[in-house]
Amino acid sequence: MKIILSNDDGIDSLGLTVLAETLSKENEVTIIAPERERSAISHAITLREPVLLKRKDLIKGVKAYAATGTPADCMKIALLSFCDQPDCVLVGLNPGSNLSTDIVYSGTVAAASEARMLSVPAFAFSMDDSLDGKFHFETGAQAATELLSKIDLKKAPRGVFLNVNVPNVPFSEIKGFRLTTLGKTKFHERYLHRTDPSGNDYFWISGVLLPDDEDENSDYLAIKRNFISVTPLSTDPASAPDREEVKIWLKDLIAE
Repeated sequence: MKIILSNDDGIDSLGLTVLAETLSKENEVTIIAPERERSAISHAITLREPVLLKRKDLIKGVKAYAATGTPADCMKIALLSFCDQPDCVLVGLNPGSNLSTDIVYSGTVAAASEARMLSVPAFAFSMDDSLDGKFHFETGAQAATELLSKIDLKKAPRGVFLNVNVPNVPFSEIKGFRLTTLGKTKFHERYLHRTDPSGNDYFWISGVLLPDDEDENSDYLAIKRNFISVTPLSTDPASAPDREEVKIWLKDLIAE
């Protein structure tokens, strides 16, 4: 199948490379990703300057392009102007989870949403956070391969895309896929107020994670229990996906 890959961490991100290397073994893969990290930029698009594309040599047999724009820009350019129509879009692998209210800020999730708005089946893939900076990206890549092999892309519910979060463990420790809902876990945020040598005020965002999930179907609890969390999201923020319709679509992927 034809697959377009992107991310919000920049085209040189290891997670993107591992995903591309894995999927390109049996698929035609094209990469269009930001030239630099654009995390937490949400669904921003570039309006007042051109978006430039530059060819990159990343992986043999994979066309790759670095864009000066945002993750959403990458999707618009790829799907409206630059690439042949793909069978699907994957965004990731993000080094760090996109759970609960994180999706509001996530460039990863926004790129997948943009692709689905343009009528292409789309999936955002993120790895759970790492305490030591090491990520099992091979686990996320294997999860993506398995997901694509067990669902019919042509039966994707209209306006629905999937936010997938993968436990940061070897694939042998994964317990399976679980259909989840957005949890309540969030960061208690604060800004550290400091002054530079010239007397100017500046601020660094900081925060503490406050787990607050009692719902057994929450995305946060799923990945902490070594399940791959699959959360259906809608391109229409005013409506939620039809959960029964999604269950039918994912019946071969997720065992109840």
